[in-house]
Amino acid sequence: MKILSFILGTIMGSFYLVLATRLPKGEDIVKSRSRCDNCKYVLKWYNLVPILSFIFQRGKCTKCGKKISSEHFFVEIFTGLLFLLTSIYFPLGYNYFVGLIVVSLMIIIFISDFKYMIILDSPLIVSIILVVILKLIYFDFKTMLYSVISGLILFLVMLLIEKLGTLILKKDSLGGGDIKFAFLMGLILDLKLGIVALVLSTFLALPYALASVKVMKKHEFPYGPFLAGSLFIVFFHFDKFTNLINFLFTI
Repeated sequence: MKILSFILGTIMGSFYLVLATRLPKGEDIVKSRSRCDNCKYVLKWYNLVPILSFIFQRGKCTKCGKKISSEHFFVEIFTGLLFLLTSIYFPLGYNYFVGLIVVSLMIIIFISDFKYMIILDSPLIVSIILVVILKLIYFDFKTMLYSVISGLILFLVMLLIEKLGTLILKKDSLGGGDIKFAFLMGLILDLKLGIVALVLSTFLALPYALASVKVMKKHEFPYGPFLAGSLFIVFFHFDKFTNLINFLFTI
């Protein structure tokens, strides 16, 4: 199971990189074939084997010899390792499948938001549908409905924060993707842990925000990766954060 999870992760990592880099530019991901960015050589199946193709080709195009970006190698292997981690943390079941969704979204958002300052709608919509289906399969309608309500509350909280931030700063303070992602956080974690994840995301983002302002002189930065990172941390340490909340409420 662990080996299969790693292999699946490398394959999906390759797809996520294509998804996160083509969709923001309006490129088709279904009909268009993968090709070399330099000579436009259409890649064969053996040029697309995750990790191995990059190693055997020594990181170069087999046609023109131009160097291929190493992000292909690192995204594939990192996604594989995260899928492997999911199989180590969770047995086959609800948490395992949702864990794969969380990992997948984190990879896609890290690429698209850091590169293009955008959180794509399609991965969010697919993830929401899959989580709702999984909740209905493994739990019941009442549990699913509570999760949906939790997601709506977090969505409204983020929307309120955005409106207040825009009013104070006189410009957009949060992207629409960040607000939509809050719904998914509530759907997966439910209300209490969803709020914990939102708070945690601000602490994760703070050092990067300060560096953007002080070092890079930028006043806008991608917030999505930190939301996705906090969702990953809280979901994979669900029991520890639940115990923390229970402890705080008994003080």
